[in-house]
Amino acid sequence: MADDLDELLDEVEAKFCRNISLPQQRKQEDQPGDHQQDKTKSKSKTKQVEGTRRDDSDDIDALLDEILDDDDNKSSPAISNSKKVTRSGMDHSATQVVKRKCCPVFVGGSTTPHGIGTSNSKRACDQLRCISCDFRIASFDDYEWDSTCDYLFFRNNMPDCQRLRAKLRRCKGARAYACQCSWHTALALGDLAGQTQAQLRWVCGAHDT
Repeated sequence: MADDLDELLDEVEAKFCRNISLPQQRKQEDQPGDHQQDKTKSKSKTKQVEGTRRDDSDDIDALLDEILDDDDNKSSPAISNSKKVTRSGMDHSATQVVKRKCCPVFVGGSTTPHGIGTSNSKRACDQLRCISCDFRIASFDDYEWDSTCDYLFFRNNMPDCQRLRAKLRRCKGARAYACQCSWHTALALGDLAGQTQAQLRWVCGAHDT
């Protein structure tokens, strides 16, 4: 009886359990293929990512090259401008105005031409300055100072030319000079270092040449 039961179980197992195991084996056989497809997909994705990274790196390199080119183009004008500035500075220094002073210093009447006075070229200085009051000397052609002029008049009215005219008198050929502390009427050419103008502390303030 036990033997018959074992034979019956073997037949059932052989008939039914074999059919069940076959799909499982097929599934197990299919799994390596699935893994192979997954590997292929992952490899293709990896290649795509690597290709994207390469493209990005190429784009970044191209952008860096453009930036460097722009910097070079911008730096070259700056260099040229600096050269221009340097050259203009050199030109400016080379063309600086040279100033000359009268020696001796002359004053003169309205007929005496203005300019740089020398022993050979006797001209009336028109750049006079007083070393006492530090005022530039004002002059009026064909005028002389009135005899009533005093220190307070010039102290209060210099350098207002309109107010100074209150003490000016017409005198053809004369030239009236004045600062804030001194005044003088010249009728002819004279040296400031002479005896007549010894009280005047006027010097040449230098002429542009």
